[in-house]
Amino acid sequence: MTDHISGRARRATAAAAGAVLLLGLTGCSGQASEQGAKVSESPAPTAGGTSGLPDLGVAQSTLSTYVGGTAKAADTSKPPVHLGFITQQGGIPSFPEALVAAEAGVKFVNEKLGGIDGRPLELVPCVVVSAQEEALNCAQKMAGDDRVKVVQLSLLTVGTASVYDTLRGRKAVVGQTPASPTDVAAKDVYQPWPGSYGIQGGIAKYVADVLKAERVAVVYDGDDPGSSFGAKSVATAFKHLGVTFKQVATQTGSADVASALVSAGALDADAVVRIASTPSCVPTARAVQQLGVKAPVIALDFCTDDSVRKANGGDLPKWTYVGQSRNVLSPGTDQQAAIYRSVMQTYAPNAKAGGLAPYAWNSIILNAKMLNRLGAEPEPTKVAEWWRGFTGPLFLGPERIDCGFLADKGLPSLCSTTVFLAEYQGGDRWKPSVEVNAESIGIAQ
Repeated sequence: MTDHISGRARRATAAAAGAVLLLGLTGCSGQASEQGAKVSESPAPTAGGTSGLPDLGVAQSTLSTYVGGTAKAADTSKPPVHLGFITQQGGIPSFPEALVAAEAGVKFVNEKLGGIDGRPLELVPCVVVSAQEEALNCAQKMAGDDRVKVVQLSLLTVGTASVYDTLRGRKAVVGQTPASPTDVAAKDVYQPWPGSYGIQGGIAKYVADVLKAERVAVVYDGDDPGSSFGAKSVATAFKHLGVTFKQVATQTGSADVASALVSAGALDADAVVRIASTPSCVPTARAVQQLGVKAPVIALDFCTDDSVRKANGGDLPKWTYVGQSRNVLSPGTDQQAAIYRSVMQTYAPNAKAGGLAPYAWNSIILNAKMLNRLGAEPEPTKVAEWWRGFTGPLFLGPERIDCGFLADKGLPSLCSTTVFLAEYQGGDRWKPSVEVNAESIGIAQ
């Protein structure tokens, strides 16, 4: 399957945005380019890993202020505040790192941030494996638990509609990252991270504005609904920006990625975009090397998984990776990433730091912030009001979010379209991330 769109004229981009990134929350200032992409001022690539992480006291002082808590332990003699947490693991796909990171976040909140107004926070988890009925069962469990007033969703690929329908008006539901149109259309459920609604537009803006690419090869997995949706979104964005591109589909995990790359024009392109999940990353890296592709490759951060590193000879492909959060694999280039890694190193030292872990961990921090403000048992309407009024900063994310800013486009739950791209140079060395706000570019439903 091939999609070929040509066009030379580019629409002029927005004027430079403000310069300081998360003032008071990070030691890294930012500089806005003429195209609106923010780049760290650090001039050199920095090694990743956990050496040189800040002391946990830095995380405590920074985040106790952020959540409006106190830099001490919660009072265990007080009744706990229960937070529902619905996550997906054990099937395909599976995100076990989400629950581990959420539990680490709860321990940190209780031991270092004073819990919720002095009361310990307690997680009430429910796991969806792969079936819509399991999501419904989790929603019914939360609805019937009088202790739970707020339900936090991790990323679910099935059953979110039944969760929203079951809990609407009964329990406050907080989203995390949207995986489907249902997630961004849900009433009074806000998604702080953009998912595909920011990633594909962010890729297009980076390719056009930072790389100045005029010819782009796009390869995606046609049998994967998520990859196909991403391809549709990036096509919309490239058309909007007037960038010439050719799009070719292959199959998830296929060893014959080379033919798709050739058909898409990768040998002559200024940039290559690979939209795929983890099983396709290593075959793509081998095909890129085999063909001698010289253009920079932009891939989703699924390809930074440890399994990719192991199968690729012990190192990640030297590509540019796009993610919703700051680059948590390179704490040396970002103070907020370093704080997150410091907490995870303390409370879950052997856990996966990437994947859904940063978003699940962040959801605990955000809920602590919200509950310290609203109290331990907020009504659903109060939670929705808080999210509509919360403009950031989003720890590990952008300085500003605006829930409902795309309501006129049918995406009332979306709070941000900002993503981060980081170039990997091999040997655990990264360049500082580039922050890109896609705005409404590449929005496809």
